[in-house]
Amino acid sequence: MDDWLTNLREMLENKDLASGEKLENFKMDLYDDEIYVFTPKGDLHKLPKGATVLDFAFAIHSGVGSTCVSGKINGKNVSIRHKLKNGDQIEIVTSPNQSPKQDWLNFVTTSKAKNKIRQSLKEEANKQVELAKEQMKRRVKNRKMELNDSIMIRLIKKLSFKTVTDFSIDIANEKLD
Repeated sequence: MDDWLTNLREMLENKDLASGEKLENFKMDLYDDEIYVFTPKGDLHKLPKGATVLDFAFAIHSGVGSTCVSGKINGKNVSIRHKLKNGDQIEIVTSPNQSPKQDWLNFVTTSKAKNKIRQSLKEEANKQVELAKEQMKRRVKNRKMELNDSIMIRLIKKLSFKTVTDFSIDIANEKLD
């Protein structure tokens, strides 16, 4: 760090042409790993290089990111996977029916977006588990049977489920009756 600061100080103190070029290269290197994009209202947002429309949506608000279906860059429709460039003007298109998907984690780059997607997926899985538990209780009660935990655990293992959660999610999704 000291060497870097010393080098920078020398460039700033020397007024010759070579130092001017070095300073310009230094400025370019400084901004190489980030891009600057705009909202339709002209608000500036800084994102890492390689950020997508979905990253931008989560940067605005987690609710916007969670319901993002596409974007408009400089007036042209693009997918949520589209990588942004410096100076792009981005408008986010949302839908109340949209929710975060597992594959979104494969193309977002910002930690905020990844964390919010994981959080939403976990909340959805928890809802599914609760729904499955209720369905199981009703079905067992309707058949006038008793729910025994040890029998359920053996059943889950016999059906090759790794966790009770996986088993519950398949019941909630009606893949398993």
